[in-house]
Amino acid sequence: MQLFRVTYVTDDVETTAAFYERLLERDPVVSEHSVVIFHVEGTEVIVHERYEADGDDLPAEDYLAFAVENLELQYAELVDAGFEPFREPAAYDWGRSAYLRDPDNRLVELAAK
Repeated sequence: MQLFRVTYVTDDVETTAAFYERLLERDPVVSEHSVVIFHVEGTEVIVHERYEADGDDLPAEDYLAFAVENLELQYAELVDAGFEPFREPAAYDWGRSAYLRDPDNRLVELAAK
């Protein structure tokens, strides 16, 4: 399992992105109105605009994402071990992912490598 993405959801993308640009001392690789992405040693740091989740949308909240070798197996093993499931493995625009909740109800993404 490898950390590969940290996502921050904000009401002010411009200000938050400017903070991370200064902190990380690098320009973003993507800079759009609703999302800004930085690459930091193999990890994406994403600043995403807050939105109203609708239907099957993921909730607009901060989360960590980990890449795993066998998504379905890893997800099943974690759920069997007592981890709180949020969404079973499914195909998204960005690839196959599944989601858990940590003990503080934070979202955790497991993504297929």
